[in-house]
Amino acid sequence: MKRSLLTILAVLVLMNACAARSTRIERDPYFESFYEKARLIMTKEEIQIYKHLPDTQAKDEFIDEFWKKRDPFPETPENENKIEFERRIAYANRWFRENRSMGRGWETPRGRILIQLGEPDNRLLSDMINNPSIKGYERWIYYYYQMELIFIDSDGFGEYKLKNWPPELLTSIDMAKFTLNLADREAMKNAFSFEVKYRDGQIVIAIPLKKIRFREVENTIQADYKISVYVYHEFRKIDSPIFTKQLSYPKDQIPTEKMLEFSLPYRLSKKGEYYFDVLMKDVLTAARSRNFISFKY
Repeated sequence: MKRSLLTILAVLVLMNACAARSTRIERDPYFESFYEKARLIMTKEEIQIYKHLPDTQAKDEFIDEFWKKRDPFPETPENENKIEFERRIAYANRWFRENRSMGRGWETPRGRILIQLGEPDNRLLSDMINNPSIKGYERWIYYYYQMELIFIDSDGFGEYKLKNWPPELLTSIDMAKFTLNLADREAMKNAFSFEVKYRDGQIVIAIPLKKIRFREVENTIQADYKISVYVYHEFRKIDSPIFTKQLSYPKDQIPTEKMLEFSLPYRLSKKGEYYFDVLMKDVLTAARSRNFISFKY
């Protein structure tokens, strides 16, 4: 009986120690500061992975790779996307702080939209509205997203709320989360899309034919890709293989399918829940694209 009580006490002490350690990790100012801001541009899969990371080492690795994946020009010493993100944070803190505490402008409605979508192409401000319930009015127009947003200050205290929620807004935010060059709208236009799934020990990728940029090589047309896959098992990264793939066709046999599909061999050895974060680079144009899949194996 005495031994059983001691065993129970030991287990309780261990559980409390683990809980305290987890709390310390979660409340670490560095990790808190990163997550509360970066989640605005995280995919839903990244949010799930980050929330389940077990320790500081895993979080440090995640943060390092979070920015590495988003670096539009890995060959340069700077990470242009990280610089642009930090610029947007600073801009929001300066101009959209409203009545929040210092350094919290990024969490206001205007601040969040700015960080996720960047500055609007056209911003119209007015406090001369023929409506007594409206003290301030801002109209943001994004030509790329074909979207208009209206922010209203109803009480005159300088706190603006988003009045309209156009259906394009959530789609635009999701699109921006996969953007690999935040500062360059032209790069966004040139980005290609692809579908990915896992089937029978193969990573299957399908690219719309109209998005493929072929080059002529003698009697063939070719397109080359570099594919990086970050593999997560039960929310922890276990592998990051890199593949190369060349699509090649005779000039007189140009494909006519809407989607061109190819497979990359990759065997899984463990049962459980998986996330594949797939980044593709078109070698010819240097355009990059990204997609996520999650599944149980």
